[in-house]
Amino acid sequence: MANHWEDYKKELGTLARRDDFGLVCDIDGTLAPIVERPEEAAITARNRELLNALVQELPLVAVVSGRGAAALQDFVGIPGVVYAGNHGLDRWIDGKVRAAPGVAEHRPQLQQALDVLQALVEEGIEIEDKGATLTLHYRRHADPDGFAQRLAPTFAEIADRYGLTLGGGRRVFEFRPPLAVDKGTALRDLIAEHSLGAALFIGDDITDIAALEMARNLREAGECAAWGAAVQSEGAPAEVAATADFSVSEVSGVEDLLDWLLKAASASST
Repeated sequence: MANHWEDYKKELGTLARRDDFGLVCDIDGTLAPIVERPEEAAITARNRELLNALVQELPLVAVVSGRGAAALQDFVGIPGVVYAGNHGLDRWIDGKVRAAPGVAEHRPQLQQALDVLQALVEEGIEIEDKGATLTLHYRRHADPDGFAQRLAPTFAEIADRYGLTLGGGRRVFEFRPPLAVDKGTALRDLIAEHSLGAALFIGDDITDIAALEMARNLREAGECAAWGAAVQSEGAPAEVAATADFSVSEVSGVEDLLDWLLKAASASST
């Protein structure tokens, strides 16, 4: 289990005072509490206020999410924030979605998989077509764990049949194109594009592990002073905290961390 972020105030203060420090966050379970229906999720008022302020202080504030880029932009809607959707498979740039190379070529296979999956839908199951990926939500199923255990082999066979990769998260299965793109590569690319010498990534789910690992790899390679924080809450996979440099308690703890970073960054700019 990772130590709490407050044990790292010295290191975080050094980062926040740099003029090349950037912040990259996941959304659901990080800036917004997990809810039964994803469409009812919302960034907390305090996190929204803090992101608005941090955009004015930092060279990069970005969100990297499993939500599609257009939906992510609608969901957050803060000017100046960079939006990377579908785990980095698409971006919101100049008012439109820009897909990563290779995404469009796999749309037919995703559509074929979608047609098959729709025949397997049970009560409490929702399939979300996000363009670059398909996400099957099973949080509202009467027996979510039993459903996942029973259907996992079938979903793996469907992904294999259509040349897709199967991923997971907090009560979701996700079908993706077989491209070397994840939240880790998205973090690396954002750091390079914005010439960051320091960065902090915050996430809570299995898909965030790639970014937490990337942060540590970049730091150990001397390429960027990047750190990773895991949000710990009920249902959060233990592997996430095991990969992170330090932990944050609940979405309310993310609010505290962002508030502390804002004060540190503001003090350095004055």
